[in-house]
Amino acid sequence: MMTHGYMLSGSGSNVYVQNLCRALVRRGHEVHLLCQEPNPLDYDFVDEHSAVGVEGIYRLGKRDTPYDGRCVVYRPEIGDLLPVYVYDDYPGWRVKTFLDLTDEELEVYVQSNVRATRLVLEHSEAEAVVTNHSVPGPFLARQALRGTEVPYLSIVHGSALQYVARKSELYMEMAREGLAGARRILSPSEHSTSTIEEDFPELTDKAVTLTGGVDTDLFKPGALDLRTLVKDLDGGPGRGPGQRAALDETLASSASVDSLVSALRSIANSYEARAHDRDAGERLKVFLEQDGPLVIYVGKLIHSKGVHSLLSSFVRVHRDTGARLLVVGFGTFREGLEALALALGTGNRRALELLVAAGQLIEGGPPTSLEHFGLSEELVRDAARIDDYVEFVGPLGHAELAKLLPAADVAAVPSIFPESFGLVAAELAASGVPPFVADHSGLREAGGIVGEGLTFDLRVGVESFEENLAGALTSYLRLPEEERSNSREIVRRNSVQRLGWAALADRIVRLAGGEAQVSSGSFR
Repeated sequence: MMTHGYMLSGSGSNVYVQNLCRALVRRGHEVHLLCQEPNPLDYDFVDEHSAVGVEGIYRLGKRDTPYDGRCVVYRPEIGDLLPVYVYDDYPGWRVKTFLDLTDEELEVYVQSNVRATRLVLEHSEAEAVVTNHSVPGPFLARQALRGTEVPYLSIVHGSALQYVARKSELYMEMAREGLAGARRILSPSEHSTSTIEEDFPELTDKAVTLTGGVDTDLFKPGALDLRTLVKDLDGGPGRGPGQRAALDETLASSASVDSLVSALRSIANSYEARAHDRDAGERLKVFLEQDGPLVIYVGKLIHSKGVHSLLSSFVRVHRDTGARLLVVGFGTFREGLEALALALGTGNRRALELLVAAGQLIEGGPPTSLEHFGLSEELVRDAARIDDYVEFVGPLGHAELAKLLPAADVAAVPSIFPESFGLVAAELAASGVPPFVADHSGLREAGGIVGEGLTFDLRVGVESFEENLAGALTSYLRLPEEERSNSREIVRRNSVQRLGWAALADRIVRLAGGEAQVSSGSFR
């Protein structure tokens, strides 16, 4: 059985859970997963969808899948409030960070999930449970399993500790109590394991590093299929020409940080952020047909992911190589990033100064300036028309990404905040695309693994980060074609051999206590 308080796409941990469940089902296991995914039957590995409320479990839908195993998804009824680690908008939910919850809101959330976990445990007869995130997942499992002999494993993703537990004595104690009851604490990188050892030294013996995983059967160079992709990306509720026109007007008229931020938020609220742009297919087709090497970014569009630093670096990369930059993803910082690219390209110095000053305020954070972003006369001069060479298309699902990624020459993973591992780097590498990563936390490990055997380092120093990233991307794009082709083969091979989901799923089953079934955290 497996517990996960969120959806099955959109963030690193969501994608992790999705792929882990798929790998387990592919290996013939039965999985019972508790999460808040609204449309689980859209996923190829899910057989059945149920809800769990005060009155018990009731089925919402059922279908056949092509896999030997089976996955049932249960949606605990928790009301309209979704607690999160980092604030983001979720359609249909009232969203608050864990740090902003009242005592009553936290109690309702805990009790609703504990009750749901107990009901699913009894229904599934699972023999082991797997939880996700260090808080509150393990704590909820410990409460739900009290009085049983069912063990649980806890997979630690970075955001819960970094954004919540380390900032609150209450949540740190909740994490400690939950993790203390786990049979094993599983971390996706040595960096995450060291974090556990630092925060909970008494639990060091429980910590196990499980690096990976990536679906190397889905992400591969041969998956390239741009013709099908662009046909599938037209229409829908995502961002479109109206929002781009509104952004032009906003940059031309905003006279203060407050007016700029207000206008950007209004634009962001006018479309469905979790859908690809309504004209993404048409624009992507034109963009990919242009000359010049292709640099790609895939991930959340929030300040901590460092995409603003990538935009600054890309100005220099384009100047020296004629490259193009494709940005794939969604997040509360998207409008700020699009505004930054447009202001750079049009030389709108006033708008640039406002954007830099607003910083994280644009995404609902504190009014702090953009980190690792150096605004200079040279940058503005070199950035002329840079917006013509930068394209945002919104988020894409894994099946769509697999068809697109092999078209890229190189990728950047420029996060300026600690990451538990950097799964997107592994997916890029599996697609044959060398990913240059910020040299810190779990990204350092990811870059070292997929880059082993290359003649250059994929890890980019964070001191003078923008300059270093620009130099790394430019140097790679200037390599002879034969060496770049060889590099693509090396990163693909490393990803397949060391980061595949199948091996990771098998090891989790063994740690859970032998051949088992997974039910909202449990195998049997």
